Amino acid sequence: MNGNQYFAGRYQEVGVNTSTPVHLVVMLYDAAIRSLEEAHGYMERNDISGRGQALNKCSAIISELQSSLNLREGGEIAVSLNRLYDYIKMTLLRAGMEQNPALLVEVSGLLENLHSAWKQIDSGAVESSPEFDESGGFHGNPQVVESGLMGSFSISA
Repeated sequence: MNGNQYFAGRYQEVGVNTSTPVHLVVMLYDAAIRSLEEAHGYMERNDISGRGQALNKCSAIISELQSSLNLREGGEIAVSLNRLYDYIKMTLLRAGMEQNPALLVEVSGLLENLHSAWKQIDSGAVESSPEFDESGGFHGNPQVVESGLMGSFSISA
């Protein structure tokens, strides 16, 4: 590891340690979307190993998001997210097995919708009640931490 990589890693660690729980969720979606983009590139180049690593990373991030859900106190939003995360992980598995970039595009769209919603929550721009739509989009402010939607989670680079 060279000096620049060390300092970049330390900078990222400080960012994670000083972020709000909602901002950490946004960061996880950022990383999942980047992993999907990498997987798509590897798929185009027929790099099976790279594709597998990128899909595994994305799936691990989704698993981390899923494990942070508080299903007892998070209400229908947490239950819906849990089902959506299951669907995303299964679709990632299929995409890798079938070498199907269309499935990556589908998952990317779902993650982009969720990412956008959490960014709005993080910025304080959303104030209404939470609702899910058919596309996996999420609207409103669920008072994420206070309502128990999110439990705790850890992030590793």
